[in-house]
Amino acid sequence: MIRRSALLVLCVSLSGCFVFDELDKGDKIMEQNAKAKPAAAPAQPAVAHQGGKAWWANAKSLSDPPAEPSKDPAVACTVRGSTRFMRKSDCLSQGGHPAG
Repeated sequence: MIRRSALLVLCVSLSGCFVFDELDKGDKIMEQNAKAKPAAAPAQPAVAHQGGKAWWANAKSLSDPPAEPSKDPAVACTVRGSTRFMRKSDCLSQGGHPAG
């Protein structure tokens, strides 16, 4: 019994050592890679931001425009045996049965 207890204490005390070694190795790798990166030029984000505005100005939606709440009311929808609350058109598109 004493041998088993001593073996158990030894295993528990030594089992976490490799974790700390791996964490230390990971920290060293992260420090090396963080120092190796050059600072980003400030002109790059400004150009990317300009392109984003142009994209949003020309963006188009593939779906219909949002319906008015009175034309597409929120309903209780039974889909695959469960009841969910959603717009009537969404309920029908998912194969559900709207209540109301």
